[in-house]
Amino acid sequence: MSTELDKSTTSLIEEDVVLDTPYNLFLWNDPVTPMQVVTYVLKQLFGFSKEKAEELMLQAHNNGKVVIFTGSQQEAERYCVQLHAKGLMASVAKDA
Repeated sequence: MSTELDKSTTSLIEEDVVLDTPYNLFLWNDPVTPMQVVTYVLKQLFGFSKEKAEELMLQAHNNGKVVIFTGSQQEAERYCVQLHAKGLMASVAKDA
């Protein structure tokens, strides 16, 4: 009986770990959208300061992509849809 309880408890713990795995929201470099528009959208959607929004925009521009949010899968996907609606390229992936 003890072994059965241990397996059940372990299964619940593993399930919690899977559910709590953070997801990254990536902003991709966009050769079409003006830099000022990207900065504006980041300020509008995430409440970033102008300086932080510009920093993230430049990182995406220079490196091809940048993580702009880490959190639950649901939140990351919601933000991703909002970025797509503004014409920006974004994707969601599990944090490594």
